[in-house]
Amino acid sequence: MATAACLAKIALLVALLFPANLVAEVREPVSLQLIQLSSEHRLAVAKLVKKFNDQQDEITLSYRVNLNEQFHSERTACLRQDECPIDIFLGFSGYGFEQRINRGMVEPIGDLWRQENFDEFFQNLKQSVSVEGQQYAMPLSYYPWGFFYNKSLFRRHQLTPPKSWDEFLKICKILKAEGIPPIIIGTKTPFPAASWFSYINLRLHGLDFHKKLTAGKISYRDKRVRETFLFWRDLIENQYFMPNSSKETYLSVLPLLYRNIGGMYLIGNMILSKIPHSVRSKIGFFRFPQIKPSIPMFEEAPLDVLFIPKQSKHKKAAKKVLAFLAKPEHQFRLNKAAGYLSPNQKSRQNKDRLLRITSNHLKSSSGFSYFFNRNSPPEMGRLGTKLLGRFVTDATDIDYYIEEMEKLRLSVEKKN
Repeated sequence: MATAACLAKIALLVALLFPANLVAEVREPVSLQLIQLSSEHRLAVAKLVKKFNDQQDEITLSYRVNLNEQFHSERTACLRQDECPIDIFLGFSGYGFEQRINRGMVEPIGDLWRQENFDEFFQNLKQSVSVEGQQYAMPLSYYPWGFFYNKSLFRRHQLTPPKSWDEFLKICKILKAEGIPPIIIGTKTPFPAASWFSYINLRLHGLDFHKKLTAGKISYRDKRVRETFLFWRDLIENQYFMPNSSKETYLSVLPLLYRNIGGMYLIGNMILSKIPHSVRSKIGFFRFPQIKPSIPMFEEAPLDVLFIPKQSKHKKAAKKVLAFLAKPEHQFRLNKAAGYLSPNQKSRQNKDRLLRITSNHLKSSSGFSYFFNRNSPPEMGRLGTKLLGRFVTDATDIDYYIEEMEKLRLSVEKKN
């Protein structure tokens, strides 16, 4: 009995000296901020955060998800503050991210990369998150672009996915003759138009030229840019694009694809989560066809990453969170919910038919472009994308667009 009484006194003393709320306060807070993609994606994030917190005694991970525009404006503002409260941000590989690194706004994570042996999981994307040999982010998701098409329309008119530009033009001609808009697009949100410029430019002139051009290192007056616009204008003047595209968004035109109203849609597979499961069997996919056999097949595959801002006061703890989110199973679950691909080479393959099909061509790609606005300085990306959106409905004067793009490039060059 004496022993029991003694133990009770000790327990009481411990409780007084180390109350439960004090123990809770010892846990280091880490905050994560992402873009909201869908309710399914948000639920997957919530489950992973809970799993991390259940396994941890030293860190409490919290998260916020915002709609796209709100996320970008809040992140830009926060990164300029000395007291930015976010410890881990979603980021995007490309020009803008490299500029943030060069301005000292991003914490290097080369030590985490070596400690967790990330080379084993992300070797093919290491250069995409590195500047001068140092790593600054953990690859999170990537998603290829290409053509989604209506399988029943193709069967009805005995069409097969094209591999060459001539085959593609033949399909456009046949569908138009049947009264079906060959190409759907919504330029009220102009970024799908930028993918047309990028892909034609990549297929005509290659990745090195495209990256230098979009980064502002080559003039838009270069004759190769004119060739790109001419190829694109040929499609527009032949009325292969759907009418009234400027009144539609990239999402509002999507039902046209599975309701047998439109033939093909050049878009990223991030729209997979927006296609109802009941109609997914109607949709097929093919990569952007080859134009010049001498040019390797480069692809648009934007890469999303997670990075730690320099202002974070919890860098060591944030790196533990990145190590957790980098695990193959965790990346698989997040990207399955998002309709994206896991960049972790050890992750399970998603069984979704469309997701597998859209990713197969990446294995034979000769290199990747991140997308026009991610390859470009912010001002160029934003205003240039709007110009390219206008081109779809007003392609008469190529010189006008070349000069406007060049003015943008020079204005950015002058500021820098």
